[in-house]
Amino acid sequence: MAHTRRHLERRNGIVRLAVMPPQSPVTFPSKRDISVTYHGQVLIPDDDNEKIAATELVCLTKLQKHIDDLGTDVLAISPITVSLPGSHDADEIMDTICHLLSGLRLPFPVETVGFDSLTKIKKICPEVDSVTYAGIPTAGGLTADTMTVFKCCFTHNEVSRAWNELQLWARLPRDHPHIVPFDAVVLEKDSTVIGFTSIYIPGGALKDTKATVRPFRMAWFKQLLSVVDDLNYRYGIMHQDIAARNLVIDADDNLRIFDFDFSGRVNENYDPNRVDTKGVIFTLYEVMTLDEHYRSVPHAEQDAEALLLQQWESTQM
Repeated sequence: MAHTRRHLERRNGIVRLAVMPPQSPVTFPSKRDISVTYHGQVLIPDDDNEKIAATELVCLTKLQKHIDDLGTDVLAISPITVSLPGSHDADEIMDTICHLLSGLRLPFPVETVGFDSLTKIKKICPEVDSVTYAGIPTAGGLTADTMTVFKCCFTHNEVSRAWNELQLWARLPRDHPHIVPFDAVVLEKDSTVIGFTSIYIPGGALKDTKATVRPFRMAWFKQLLSVVDDLNYRYGIMHQDIAARNLVIDADDNLRIFDFDFSGRVNENYDPNRVDTKGVIFTLYEVMTLDEHYRSVPHAEQDAEALLLQQWESTQM
């Protein structure tokens, strides 16, 4: 007889509850990310890894006492305040986080798909999976599956950022030749938004294939400049995370940009240290040289001007 498996794991201060049902490995496990706040008498320095690890273990032990009391419909709780010696006297569980489809306030209809109808193909990275779901029946009565990338976020910070990404990406044109098309909003049974899908572009990101496998073409650079101009000046969006990992090449050999989770409206909520001109300069240099050290420092310290002034030497064979 197959049994449901449960485990807790901690990651960067976030405790994840994973309930693994006795099903096919391609189905989605039930996962929840839970933020645990430790109210101690002494502030632990960010670089004291030993004390941080010890604190996480204490929080994990405390959280285990409450896990069975949380309803299955709870997607995120932020935070749980744990009682420890010298801290608060009572445990607190805050409200769950959710958004309704009506909160998008789009000026046009948007496609929706139920979370239960998604079939997981493989994990791409944390909270991002390639999935399929039944598409619109064809003229012959058959249904072709739609291949997409599903992004779901549970923790407070991730939900807020994903909601912002959804608001921006859903408003971009689906037929732009250099933007990965937004696909659909993913809904839970109670019609709350749990994530969204974008059209799957096979072949992997430009960073995965690198220049040693697939030489970078000047036409792609021109397309990158073109789509950045459109984002900034036509649609009023600053991408703020332009890098080879967020660029793909489609079947028609066109460069397309995706991943708008750091994006913001121009002149409203963007970081001047992450302007797209810097991202374009660094990306071109990185795909040509495979050298990423210019972006190994905080954004405020990343000097694109120094890169432009760098002297290049030609090598003749």
